[in-house]
Amino acid sequence: MTRALFVTAILLLLGSQASWAETVEVKIIKSTFIPAVLKVKKGDTIRWVNTEELLHTVTSGKAPNPDKKFHAAYVKKEFEVTLDKEGFYDYFCELHPAIMRGVVVVQPTH
Repeated sequence: MTRALFVTAILLLLGSQASWAETVEVKIIKSTFIPAVLKVKKGDTIRWVNTEELLHTVTSGKAPNPDKKFHAAYVKKEFEVTLDKEGFYDYFCELHPAIMRGVVVVQPTH
């Protein structure tokens, strides 16, 4: 394999890995996060879509204690976050913490 072909192959491989990331939606319907448990890959973007007239927050942490990993105050339409570390990310609505809770599970990319 020539050096130029090798470099091209590496660039194509790296470029294709970036395209593996997805945007996954969580809908807010009737003061509920749907789905409440979401599994995504490392590097994916999560988009919360508020389908209601009511305002909600998307706040990381276990209700009622935010952990400041991500936060969107008064989501009128949409909020997005990209999570690059594996693990469990609990979240809740600060305005409705007793009923609006969810978790994002970030898994390895391979």
